[in-house]
Amino acid sequence: MIRSYLQKRASLVGVAVIGFSTLWIAGCGDHSSPTIAVSPATSQVRAGDTLQFTADVIGLENPGVISGTPGVPSNPRRVEDLPQIPHVNPNRGAVGNNSSRSSEVTWSVNGVPGGNSTLGTITSAGLYTAPPVIPTPSSITVIATSIVNTSVSGEAAVSLENPIPSVQSAQPNPLTVGSFTLTVSGSKFAKGAQVLLDGAALPTTFISATQLTASGTATPAEVGKGTVAVRNPDPGSVVSPTAYSLQIDPPLTIAVKVSPATAQVRDGGSLQFSAAVSGSANTAVVWSVNGVAGGNNSSGTISASGLYQAPANLPNPNTVTVTATSEADSRASDSATATLEYPVPTLASVSPQNISVGNFTLTVTGTKFFNGTAVVFGGQLLPTVYVSSTQLTATGTATSQQVGQVQIVVQNPDPGSADSNALAEQVSAQQDQVSAAIASRFLEQASWGPTPTTIAQVQQSGLQGYLTQQFSAPVSTYKTPGPNDGLNVVQNQLFVNATQGQDQLRQRVSFALNEIMVISGLKIGDPTAFSLWMNMLQNDAFGNFSTLLNDVTLSPAMGYYLDMGNNDGCSSCRPNENYARESMQLFSIGLVMLNPDGTPQLDGSGNPIPTYTQNTIDGFAGVYTGWSYPPSPGNTAQFYAGPYYSGPMLPYDSHHNKSSKLLLNGVTLPAGGTIQSDLSAALQNVFNHPNVGPFISQQLIQKLVTSNPSPAYVSRVTQVFDDNGSGVRGDMKAVVSAILLDPEARRGDDPSRVQASDGHLREPVLHIAAVLRALGATTDGANLNYYAQNMAQQPFMSSSVFNFYPPNYQIPGTQLLGPEFKIFNSSTDIARINFVNDLIYGSVSSTTTIDISAYVAAAGDVGKLLDMVSLNLMHDQMSDAMRGTLTTTLSSISSNQRRAMAALYLTAGSSQFQVEH
Repeated sequence: MIRSYLQKRASLVGVAVIGFSTLWIAGCGDHSSPTIAVSPATSQVRAGDTLQFTADVIGLENPGVISGTPGVPSNPRRVEDLPQIPHVNPNRGAVGNNSSRSSEVTWSVNGVPGGNSTLGTITSAGLYTAPPVIPTPSSITVIATSIVNTSVSGEAAVSLENPIPSVQSAQPNPLTVGSFTLTVSGSKFAKGAQVLLDGAALPTTFISATQLTASGTATPAEVGKGTVAVRNPDPGSVVSPTAYSLQIDPPLTIAVKVSPATAQVRDGGSLQFSAAVSGSANTAVVWSVNGVAGGNNSSGTISASGLYQAPANLPNPNTVTVTATSEADSRASDSATATLEYPVPTLASVSPQNISVGNFTLTVTGTKFFNGTAVVFGGQLLPTVYVSSTQLTATGTATSQQVGQVQIVVQNPDPGSADSNALAEQVSAQQDQVSAAIASRFLEQASWGPTPTTIAQVQQSGLQGYLTQQFSAPVSTYKTPGPNDGLNVVQNQLFVNATQGQDQLRQRVSFALNEIMVISGLKIGDPTAFSLWMNMLQNDAFGNFSTLLNDVTLSPAMGYYLDMGNNDGCSSCRPNENYARESMQLFSIGLVMLNPDGTPQLDGSGNPIPTYTQNTIDGFAGVYTGWSYPPSPGNTAQFYAGPYYSGPMLPYDSHHNKSSKLLLNGVTLPAGGTIQSDLSAALQNVFNHPNVGPFISQQLIQKLVTSNPSPAYVSRVTQVFDDNGSGVRGDMKAVVSAILLDPEARRGDDPSRVQASDGHLREPVLHIAAVLRALGATTDGANLNYYAQNMAQQPFMSSSVFNFYPPNYQIPGTQLLGPEFKIFNSSTDIARINFVNDLIYGSVSSTTTIDISAYVAAAGDVGKLLDMVSLNLMHDQMSDAMRGTLTTTLSSISSNQRRAMAALYLTAGSSQFQVEH
């Protein structure tokens, strides 16, 4: 069958089949030499223009092989020895047997396949594009080479010519008779181009393809309208087809002189300028500021008589140009430069007027304050927060050498730095003793709840003294769980540390950090992860936020919870985004750009400005690749190790993504960075983002003091986060101190100054610990987790990385934030009361005991009993209505034991106790 088919095909084309031997078809046509004809054979093309070339291939045909054994010729015979069949060129019609298609060639320019940017380029279809700049020499050769036989080619000669220029503008316009320099803008200017003024060539300097400069002299005979054109040089010299119209004015005979030529004007001040006009009987001028006739509110205004009034706010830049222009001839003008400076501030009052040796916060009022204005205390610049144009706050430390009167001034910044009038501040040698009520309220914020012992401690040391003691108090560490222990062991330890730990402030701050940077037992099954996690947070609570961010990132617990552990950055791997996304959204900067006071920054349409994009997440996801868990006992360190929590994760550079990585604020890490260099650079990029201060400070304020801090409060703490006063950013001791000692935090120490929005709902864990401490409890923590779970806050068991409640939760029906109210309802409220009831009237566990003997001893006098209860549970601010109700109720109970128990139960279960003011 195969032989029959081949014989039939051979008979059709005049080829005999010889057995099953292969026939080698070398081509068809006559015996003349093959050629390629390129069209057009000669041409001119201007720079940047295109020209279509075609090629006719003559005397060649594509090779074909008919083979019994594929790829191995057998007894070849040339087609020239056999009868020919006609070939049809689809581009030319039937032309006999000697023509082929132009698509069967490759194109080159001067032998360069496809050409290049210097010679011009040509496509596979023969479309040639001339280069934007004509080369030397200016002629090139376009070559078409056969694909079938590369020894066969055809050529076309191309002469390249400069482009046709276009003129768009010429400045200055108008020109004045006399010498001038003209700047001409347009397109397609070539080196050697000349500017033509009314057809006459001017000395010209080539700047770029879009700009030329030319000089010349305009004569009186040329006054009126002139034309500007551009002529490109050879090859292909050509003049721009459209000329630009230019006005030529007669010589200027009028002169204007403004005085003073330079001046300094303070914001809101004024200065009289004058203008002398010569050469005209009309001496009137028109005044302008920065080119605006009469000026405006931004740059200042100027009257018809030349009286300049500086703007109320300093512009940027802070220099303006005041110009007087002749009414007789607008070409005649002169200008003066006015440098605007901040005004001299005034100082009206300083509060408090008396401070003691040690740390202090001042509130300063006056006028003409600006962002950057500083309070100066005894010649020393204090860290100052700008509140408004009439109010500042400043923090500092008074020394024993400053006892007596210290001068306070306010200093506005440069330009024009100036001091206000001075006021005297009285510095006392000894701090007045803190009242028990103030100490109790302070401890509600700086500990897990006041006790008679800690109240006395704060009274003795003062607020700052207590903080100093707490910063150096021994750490109540979490013990490592045994091999058979569950998470309840760590949960119990939390309650033990909270109720009995001597480092109360550290315990409170580390727990707050744990609620911002969340891991959860819903995913992590090893309790050791949580004990090590809490120990890490405790160690970093009073360090630097940069260290905290690094330790959280490399924590194996976080690595497992948010999938950074074993995150492979191989070339074919897509890095996991979880930690990259959540560490920005929840742990450091948030979703939108913030002002230093925590309020969102808005774009021109009033929408919040995002802090990052998906591309940023991709960049950080690449950074967080190549880290794996430390080896468990008996195993070798390796990538893809199973979760183990003994120490920070280990780097494996071979599994690190090596591509470039987009970070925050447009920063890009170059490709090829090492795993450690990329991580260090990325964490510093996050740490130095301006959002970190307000984002973290506001959440810590909510955890420790109030759910609704004012923007000014947040701004003051942010300033301390950004700079602790010694040039250090992220100092957590300074931040915690600023939060707890801020005037807004201490405002409630005076009951008459308490505002309705002050304070926050005690979260369940804090509620439990505060009651235990007020009742003198000792505990090993057993069963307390059960009560916390009933209140919807089982420690370390958050349902997601977003914690038990978000910081921006708004109390329904109000404009107030109340994060803890997210998990407060009738059921969890009853759970709170049940806990208090079991603790006082029953038992929460056999290992938890309370000591209310002091309350029982005072219960014979209801007033004294309520004084004690009010101080220890409500910082001595029990309302009159509540006190009256309790007095009536308690007076009907005869047993002092039962009276004390009832007083504690009713108070600890009340809303006034649960909402901490």
